[in-house]
Amino acid sequence: VLLVALIIIMVMRKKNKGYFFTPPVVLPPHARALKELDKIKQSKIWQQNREKEFYTSVTDVLRKYILERFNINALEMTSSEIIDKVKNNSQIESDSAVDNLQQVLQLADMVKFAKQKPLQDENDLSLMNAFFFVTQTKEVDLSEEEGKEENEKNS
Repeated sequence: VLLVALIIIMVMRKKNKGYFFTPPVVLPPHARALKELDKIKQSKIWQQNREKEFYTSVTDVLRKYILERFNINALEMTSSEIIDKVKNNSQIESDSAVDNLQQVLQLADMVKFAKQKPLQDENDLSLMNAFFFVTQTKEVDLSEEEGKEENEKNS
C-alpha cells in the first residue's frame, strides 16, 4: 500500500513539473568563456607573480571558446596557426577582434616560453582584449537582433 501511494505521488509530481529533474542549462560558448574570464579576473593571480599561470588560464579559455564557437581545433594549434585560421574565418568581421586575440596570444607565448615578465598594464590589457575578442565574436542571438530592429523602427 505504501509503495502504491509513493508511485501515485511521484506520478502526480511528474505531471505538475514535467520532469523528475531539471535538465542542466547549457550556456552558449561566449557566455561560458566570459564567465571563466571573469573568474580569472576575480582571482587576480597575475598580481601574485603567477603570470605564467594567468596567461595559461586566459589562453585555455580562448582556445576552448574558438573551438566551440568556430569549430577550429585551437587546443591543438600554435598561436600563429590560431591567428591565421581566425583571420581567414568568414564569420569574423572585425579586424580589431583578430588584433585583440593576437595581442593576448603573442604576449602569452612570450611569458610562457621566453619567461618574459610583462608590465601590470600589459596583463590588464591582455585580460581586457580577451573579453573584447569574445564579445566581438559572439554568436548573435536572432531574438536580440529582432528586438533591436523593432526599437530602431519605433524610434
